[in-house]
Amino acid sequence: MSKSKVLLFNAPIVLEKKDVLEMESIYPRISIASLAAYILQNNINVSIIDPQASDLSPEDVKDRVRKLNPNFVGISAFTEEIHDANYTAELVKQIDPNITTVIGGPHSSAMPIETLKEFKFFDIAVFGEGEQTLVDIVSEKELKAIKGIAYRFGKEVKLNEKRSLITNLDSLPFPAWQLYNLDRYRGKSLSSGFGKKDGKLELQVESARGCPFNCIFCYRIAGRMIRFKSPQRVVDEVERNVNEFRATKIHFVEGTFGVNKDLAIETCNEIIRRKLNKKITWSTGGRVDVVTEELLSKMKEAGCEYIGFGVESGVPELLKIMGKNTTLDQIVNAFKLCKKIKIKSEAEFIIGHPFENEETVLKTIEFAKNLEANHATFAIMVPFPGTTVREMARDGVGGLKILSNDWRIYGKQIGGSLELEILPLKKLIKLQAKAYKTFYFTPKRLISFLRRMSIDRLKIGLKRFLVDYDE
Repeated sequence: MSKSKVLLFNAPIVLEKKDVLEMESIYPRISIASLAAYILQNNINVSIIDPQASDLSPEDVKDRVRKLNPNFVGISAFTEEIHDANYTAELVKQIDPNITTVIGGPHSSAMPIETLKEFKFFDIAVFGEGEQTLVDIVSEKELKAIKGIAYRFGKEVKLNEKRSLITNLDSLPFPAWQLYNLDRYRGKSLSSGFGKKDGKLELQVESARGCPFNCIFCYRIAGRMIRFKSPQRVVDEVERNVNEFRATKIHFVEGTFGVNKDLAIETCNEIIRRKLNKKITWSTGGRVDVVTEELLSKMKEAGCEYIGFGVESGVPELLKIMGKNTTLDQIVNAFKLCKKIKIKSEAEFIIGHPFENEETVLKTIEFAKNLEANHATFAIMVPFPGTTVREMARDGVGGLKILSNDWRIYGKQIGGSLELEILPLKKLIKLQAKAYKTFYFTPKRLISFLRRMSIDRLKIGLKRFLVDYDE
């Protein structure tokens, strides 16, 4: 076994959550579990800690680092977490400045050089898929020979060539959930931006990587080429989650379930054949232009209880501009089918598209209100690094304007990073409030909305949603 000792953070230390309305749930991240499994497969010692799930103070974290005594620490971060990740790395360096700190995830993948220049406590930034890259790093290969990283070289930052994608996903080991205290995650849910408290353990399963679609607001860390795991491999993982870890809920994380209809149906049939549909329920994300009654019926039979669709807008012209390439009829039909088949559904919208105006937002709100959806979210557009939207906003295309590069406010519900010339931020927030009020403040939806909100989120949500739209 290698002499290296690796410590991975499931999530960084968060001193203050800026966007409490976004994903509040603390959950075991499959990206970290997959990295850990690949490291273990290469006979390297690895541990995982989660400051949020374990309610660890900064001093508690430092104590853990001292006891584990790693020589490599890996932290993954979404854009809104990157400051927290840097603070976490700073604490690690306080224990031992010789510990190599590695940052990965969407933010560093989109801008690896800039990440190292902005945040001084990271030694190496990984971009793209991390398994092979991280093993190369912790195996102490020469940095200049490792594909998929940026790294410090004296006062300079060097960028290496990118690494090829993993083509055979079946070759990857099962996620290392055994390194977690999974009881700390019971009652959390990824089936929606609003969590549900039911005491069950939900684990993520990845059946594919990559996205071949062209949405301009999305950054594709796993590339444009979609790669699938075999149905047998996927269901082997589901079965392991049930038998070894007592999971009763599964979330398929890729967001494109059903893009390959034959594989999706085969996966569902395999779940049914093994009678796992009697032991679990599951959720996923999909596209309205690929679901059919046949597919949704098979998903329901296999235990699917919840599906989220990225609708984004109720205006055909904007759907074309954003590269969504879906139609209103496809959207309406997908939600009608879910209702017919009794799968709960969520419609996910964005306010603040390029060329958006108040009239188009109001059309989207009216469209959302009339959808046969159980739930809806209304995000404010965020110019995430690596996206076409960010490039457009940088150049002022479509009336977009970047308000801040403070990554801490790059949450999708909070707003603050972007506005339009004709829709300033305050107006966007008021329209967001109107959208939530219009959709949820009806007898059939209000009770379910309240049940899905923690007290803290409810207080913040009501403060925002009850904004006087006409003031």
